Amino acid sequence: MARTSPHEALSEYEKALVHFPDHPSAVVGLSNILLDVYCGIVPPEPEERLNFFMLHVPTSHVETSLISPPLSEETLSKRAPNAGQTNSPEELNRVAARDRAYGLLSRLTKLGSGWDNSEAWFALARAYEEGGQIDKAKQVLWWCIELEDNRPLRDWNKVAVGGYVL
Repeated sequence: MARTSPHEALSEYEKALVHFPDHPSAVVGLSNILLDVYCGIVPPEPEERLNFFMLHVPTSHVETSLISPPLSEETLSKRAPNAGQTNSPEELNRVAARDRAYGLLSRLTKLGSGWDNSEAWFALARAYEEGGQIDKAKQVLWWCIELEDNRPLRDWNKVAVGGYVL
């Protein structure tokens, strides 16, 4: 991601998720880019890349990775920076990017292999903050602190038969 454009990194993260939908680094990296798109740090995707995900991902992965909270028109207008105006396609794409990041991170931290991944929880806190859910963001940030305080020197999967003995 550091050597290429964010859109190329986005494409590569998408490819990684096709092979391993719960890959913590790919989910966190993709979600951070999506949140940057929502914030306007990264410009929206070029037109030729907009349909990449839908063309290259099997339907089963789309259904499981696009978990997002239900949004009403009223919720969209409250969360949108230009509240009171009609939602343009660009604005809806920005909100969709944020909600997709939320869905990916929520699934990873609650159901997937990232339940103890503080980077994933930190990114989820950012998604909550961008969505205006400050109380949830605070709770998640406290969970990040607890995870970091209890992080072992070595991964717990190293403690096994034939591994380290306690």
